[in-house]
Amino acid sequence: MKLEVRNAEARDLTAVKRLIDEYIAADYYSLDELEALLHGDRHLFYVVTDADRDGAVVSFFYGFISALEEALPLLHVTEKPDALAEYPPDTPVGVYKTASTEKDYQKLGICSSFIRDLEPVLRERGAKLILATALRPLGREVPMRHIFRDNGFEAVAEISRPWVDMLLYCPYCQKNHCICDAVFYMKKLDEKEDKRGE
Repeated sequence: MKLEVRNAEARDLTAVKRLIDEYIAADYYSLDELEALLHGDRHLFYVVTDADRDGAVVSFFYGFISALEEALPLLHVTEKPDALAEYPPDTPVGVYKTASTEKDYQKLGICSSFIRDLEPVLRERGAKLILATALRPLGREVPMRHIFRDNGFEAVAEISRPWVDMLLYCPYCQKNHCICDAVFYMKKLDEKEDKRGE
């Protein structure tokens, strides 16, 4: 396989939606919603393609920049965690929102690379924090926990059934109204680079 990363384009959206429908939840995003993510400076929308498969899209990553007060409800956080108490509502934050990778390409470090490589981009754009909400399937650990931990994120809140009001089939709990929980993560960017290498 020969993997290449580039900005998402309109021609990629059908493949991105297939990844979402198969690995996240059917119709979590519509094609119109994905189209809107292609436009505007605040969106960070990338695909990974395999040149050995005629450029097939095998992974995508979507994030954005916003004010803290806007980001929290989009991440299903209803009460501001104590860890964010010092940050005013207009604090610029980066949000790692949605990602998915085709099964045969999982465990190759694709998502880790995005999380690591987008950090300086967010820092340059003025973000003071990076925030993310990660699914925790019923009775299991958060699949993304190692990736977040290894990249300096801290779990700061538990979120009970954030998707239960949405009519979406969840491949984890196998219900049309997802009853899985989530964990809210944060990483501070207004400090020096983390000390993973020490």
